[in-house]
Order: sequence, then C-alpha cells, then structure tokens
Amino acid sequence: MRRWFLVRNAIVACGIALLLAACASGGTSRLVQPGQVRAGKLVLNSEMEWTRATSNRSQLWTIDGELLNLLYLIHTVKDGDYIFLGQRESKRRPDAPYYHKGMREDELRDLVADGLLNAGFVGVSPSNLRPATFGGHAGLRFDVDLQTSEGLQYQGLVAMFEHDKGLALAIFIAPREYYFPRDGAKVSRMFDTLRWEG
Repeated sequence: MRRWFLVRNAIVACGIALLLAACASGGTSRLVQPGQVRAGKLVLNSEMEWTRATSNRSQLWTIDGELLNLLYLIHTVKDGDYIFLGQRESKRRPDAPYYHKGMREDELRDLVADGLLNAGFVGVSPSNLRPATFGGHAGLRFDVDLQTSEGLQYQGLVAMFEHDKGLALAIFIAPREYYFPRDGAKVSRMFDTLRWEG
C-alpha cells in the first residue's frame, strides 16, 4: 500500500513539475481544443478538450486528472533511452526497459509493459498486438489491462512507431469503470490519426 502512495505521489509530482514547466515556458497552451493538434512533432485529431503539460520530448494530457485519465505522448524516445524518458542506459543501469532502434513488435510491447510495472502498476497484461500505420510509418498498437497495488483496475491503449529520430509513443490509461468506457473509443480514433511531422 505504501508503495502505491509513493508511486502515485511521484506521478502527481511529475505532473505538477510538467505543469509548472509549461507555465514557465510561456510557449505552450494548457488547453487542447478539439480538432487537429500538434504535440511536439506528433500531430493527431482530438474529439475532446484536454489539459496538457509539456516538456521537451513529451506531453501529458488529462481531462479529469492524471489518476482518472492520462494520455502520455512522447514524440521521440531516443536509442538507449528509458521507455518513458528520464534516464539513459548505462553500465551501472543495464537492466531496465530501454529502447533500441529496430526492436521487434513483441519486444516493443514488452518494453512498455515493463515500464508500466516499473511505474508501480501490477498485473500488467498486454493484448491484441496488431500492426498499424501512422502517416506512412509502420508501427503497432495494443491494449493493456493493469491495476494498482490496491486493486484499482485500469485499461489502456498503446500506439507506437519508429521514425528517423527514434520511437514515437502514445499511451492512454484510465480506470476500467466509467472513464475508460467513456473515453476509450474516442482516444482510439485519435490514435488512428497519429502521425509524425518532424
């Protein structure tokens, strides 16, 4: 139980830090309007309003708060980066979910699953791995079921593709009750429009 609170506090702290950085930069909009939206070097069409926080290579979007619905968009995970950014592979840290260009589809799926486990989720179960195309880039999509250590059930959608700079990644996570059924289909349609404009 204590571990989940630490993880949750870390997620909230990261969200607050991203929000503060977004406010300080002055160059980002905190509200995402429906329509075509740029998220760094990614472009997608949204049917919903979101609040977003921005950093150099990623954006965190939410409608009702990070614990209720979270869309994490990373336009570039570079070779050797931790899948959710934040650290690089090194001799002292060789065993973590680090991205490497040219990984197989199942390896990329497992990389995200391992990253979610490292973030404190349990029972991470990816399913429905399938090929997808994102504006001319071959990629993949899959679904994921996961839960907190307290037993709160979440569902998620993942989309990713490689481009010349690295890996683009989009992850949507929401509680299985109410929030995922309400927003999951709309986010899936958003992922259908995801593309790289670097």
